[in-house]
Amino acid sequence: MKLLIFISIPLISALIGWLTNYIAVKMIFRPRKEIRFLGIRIIGLLPKRKKDLARKIADTVERELISHKDIKTIIQSEEFHLKTVDVIKNRIDEFLCSKVYSNPLLTMFVSPDVTSRITETIMVELEKEIPVVINSLFEAVESKLDFKKVIEEKIQAFEMNKLESIVYSIASRELKAIEYLGGALGFIVGLIQLAIISLGAVYA
Repeated sequence: MKLLIFISIPLISALIGWLTNYIAVKMIFRPRKEIRFLGIRIIGLLPKRKKDLARKIADTVERELISHKDIKTIIQSEEFHLKTVDVIKNRIDEFLCSKVYSNPLLTMFVSPDVTSRITETIMVELEKEIPVVINSLFEAVESKLDFKKVIEEKIQAFEMNKLESIVYSIASRELKAIEYLGGALGFIVGLIQLAIISLGAVYA
């Protein structure tokens, strides 16, 4: 009987430790809607702080990860301008070819060399204006696009089950480790209790 009690103490302590941490992990997400029990308001951490979390994430992303300045740096780069010129040139070529070569009469008078020269002439003028146009377009987008607001609204629009699945997909191993750690600490506490009981019996 004594042996059974001695074995059960650390096992019960381990079970209590694991169960406590299991409930604590679950309460990160649940209950998703506030419930009242004996006058106490109970709601999961994420459902309760979802707005604050969205605001913090949006603020961090805008401050540390991406901003209007980052995008402006990209679109003002020489590489971006060259790519823009190349895309416009190809579109003009395609447009002229489709219009000229679809008309037999024009085909008689306008050779591929002529269309090529027309394109080059247009591009010489356009290349001077492209940086100005790009900056104007960016300013128009910048005035309308608020990264922080967009990110915050998207996170707040997440359903809780989706948010929960995202967190679990990232940190499922760590959350499980917290549960197991509770069991391990409970088992250790049970062993300490056994040692105290044993010492008490020796000196009794």
